[in-house]
Amino acid sequence: MLGVVLWSDQKDRKAVFWCEDHGDLAYYDGSTSDLDETMFFDAGDMVLFDVSVEQRLRKAVNPRMVEERACAGLPETLKRVTQPETPRGLRQSAKIIAFNMKDKDAEASLSAMKA
Repeated sequence: MLGVVLWSDQKDRKAVFWCEDHGDLAYYDGSTSDLDETMFFDAGDMVLFDVSVEQRLRKAVNPRMVEERACAGLPETLKRVTQPETPRGLRQSAKIIAFNMKDKDAEASLSAMKA
């Protein structure tokens, strides 16, 4: 599966990936991995990984870097995007942000969605 790193901890070698299928997030624990000790993922990196499900939790396995900083502004963009209040029981459709957008394109798309 393809995903974008939303959060990572370099010291503990843990990360959270936003998955291309827009399903549950995938959690990676590389503390016992034999990945290169000098390299680890940063928020915004695009990664390719296998997925396993353990106790209803999606886990990333065998992650590989696809492109560093491919979506560098994505974590901050997601923090800024808020859903407008809706009456109880009504459901709004999702706002989807494509993985392949660069920061300028993502900002323009988000502005257009809010208008």
